[in-house]
Amino acid sequence: VDYEHFSRSFPPEDIPVELRAIVAAERPIIGYFGALVSWFDYELVLAAAEARPDYDIVLIGWDYDRSMNAYPLQEHANIHLVGPIPYRDLPRYACRFDVSTIPFRINEITESASPIKLFEYMALGHPIVTTALPECRKYRSVLIGEDHAGFVDQLDRALSLRGDAAYAGTLRQEALENTWDAKAAVVAELIRKNWR
Repeated sequence: VDYEHFSRSFPPEDIPVELRAIVAAERPIIGYFGALVSWFDYELVLAAAEARPDYDIVLIGWDYDRSMNAYPLQEHANIHLVGPIPYRDLPRYACRFDVSTIPFRINEITESASPIKLFEYMALGHPIVTTALPECRKYRSVLIGEDHAGFVDQLDRALSLRGDAAYAGTLRQEALENTWDAKAAVVAELIRKNWR
């Protein structure tokens, strides 16, 4: 993660136009940014929207393979499709999330994935809820939803962690352990130890 890029703060009044009405509603904002693709669990998002109609779900990204068209996301008033946002502007949007999520299906692709957005979410400093991705299980800051009901329960739990100093410290620590500089240092040390 580029920690400095994602850990920036923005003035309360600096709200992107696409999010102004959502933020003004003063309801919990459950967010995601990235590709909307076949391994994205649209059914899970629909289940969460129905189970928690008082939460707003914001999806930032592009419909990569048109898989989104098979699901009635736009029929739910609490699901908001923002579309793709340039990387340079992404923190200005994502800083408005109350909870950051990775709602991916568990399959051969996602079981071998290490989503960089996980570390970007850590740098944002917001609670994180994901499905049971092996890579996400490695981190203390990540709340895992084992199934649809469990995912919704973890959203509730995540909202209760906002403002928790110990949890915020865990997010920051894990983000800093996964910066590009930190990872480069690990690789450099391995090369140094194994150079013959």
